[in-house]
Amino acid sequence: MGTFEGRRVLLVGTGGIGAAVAGRLAGEGARVFGTYRSDHDGAAALGALLPAGSWAGSAPLDAADPQSAHDVAGPAGRAAAALGGLDTLVVTTGHRHPLALLTATAPDTLEDIVRTELLGPLLLVRAVLPGMLEAGFGRIVLVGSDSGKAGTLGDAASSSARAGLHGLVRAVARETARKDVTINVVSPGPTDTGLLEGMLAADGLTGKVMAGTVKAVPKGRAARPEEIAAAVAYLASTDAGFTTGQVLSVSGGLTM
Repeated sequence: MGTFEGRRVLLVGTGGIGAAVAGRLAGEGARVFGTYRSDHDGAAALGALLPAGSWAGSAPLDAADPQSAHDVAGPAGRAAAALGGLDTLVVTTGHRHPLALLTATAPDTLEDIVRTELLGPLLLVRAVLPGMLEAGFGRIVLVGSDSGKAGTLGDAASSSARAGLHGLVRAVARETARKDVTINVVSPGPTDTGLLEGMLAADGLTGKVMAGTVKAVPKGRAARPEEIAAAVAYLASTDAGFTTGQVLSVSGGLTM
């Protein structure tokens, strides 16, 4: 039997790191229900790649909308209905945007970034907690960014949101510590995904900052998505029952 045999996972975000997480958990026995903002075909394609019977379907989700978060992630939501319950939440989504100095970034863009990268995870955690606490078991893993520790030039809103995830998990960990419900953050450094590829190829500040960031990684390369998925898998496992409220950097030594 695999490490995640019988486990029921809601995966928010199915591209890049999310796809690697799905492959790792499903490969070890979990059933996975995925969500997407607009890319239905991408979610369906991921499901087709997973072991037979491990993909429970997918649904559109606007995580920053309380009703949408409740309808998908709540105890009676679409994910729990498809999976026959829900014991694991993994959130991998981020906001795609070019880097720009704070004074050059429109207020509505700042708001959209924070809604996606902080408010969305906050509402999803709120939605899944009642069912997990009632069952006496749950694992929540939020994939953030090391910008939440170190800050990124030209990315003030995202750095702020990612730092906010650290406060979220620490506060919620104190609320859930008496139950076998844990919540943690995995903070990757630069990771070899389509998003990083596009940023490296971009003109202006985006390309310069990301090239410099990758160059500064002591390991001398970007992470592979599977390496981030391995960290998520540990924190989502039953073995990690005494690890909660933590932020784990998987950055090749970029932040220590």
